Amino acid sequence: MKCLVLIPVFNEEKNLPSVISEIRLSLPGYDIVIVNDGSFDQTLFVAATLGVDVISHPVNLGYGVAVQTGFMYAVKKNYDVVLLMDGDGQHDARNGPALVSALRENHVDMVIGSRFMSKEPYKISLARKVGRTLFSSLIYCITKKSYSDITSGFRAIDKQAVVFLSQNYPVDFPDAEVFISMLLHGFKIKEVPATFRQRMIGHSMFSFSKKMYYPFKGLLAIFIVLLRLAFKKEL
Repeated sequence: MKCLVLIPVFNEEKNLPSVISEIRLSLPGYDIVIVNDGSFDQTLFVAATLGVDVISHPVNLGYGVAVQTGFMYAVKKNYDVVLLMDGDGQHDARNGPALVSALRENHVDMVIGSRFMSKEPYKISLARKVGRTLFSSLIYCITKKSYSDITSGFRAIDKQAVVFLSQNYPVDFPDAEVFISMLLHGFKIKEVPATFRQRMIGHSMFSFSKKMYYPFKGLLAIFIVLLRLAFKKEL
């Protein structure tokens, strides 16, 4: 099985060496690609010294575009599985094999590493808790499927789903929209426990203003997904 670890990054020069080192220890035999989304620090230089493939956007295009670039790379290189991880050290690479195993053993298309199913507590703000509850409820109302961690970026995805997502991935905040789109297109998604840590160094690639408009954009995106599907059925 040909497996790829996909890491979208923005200004992660200080975190990347330890992240790559941990991945190599926990996931021997996996290829690694870093998608540098227009970082203005030394991320590109550091990534180039780590002995992995690097794709670099000339300007910052957003998390979703960076992930989609990685998916397109995976399709071109014919990978069987993509393991999506953050470049800030929050995702424990030792959980990677469990996500990939769950993908095959349960015959699903995407496995989510859920911090809220883990035995180790993970604290989030009240605003994030409300947002998570809102969008999880919407997903359930539309698809009758329940998930605990729709914002988790720790995901194992099979080839067929990667092909789909390489052509259908949001520019930013690819959370509820991706779940609903995949489920309504017949893909199967499962959650498994995963350990999350606090960011090692630096700041989130999502600015305060982006976080503020997240719920509005998310609701609009869900409406557009449903509208597109309704239009296809009419055709």
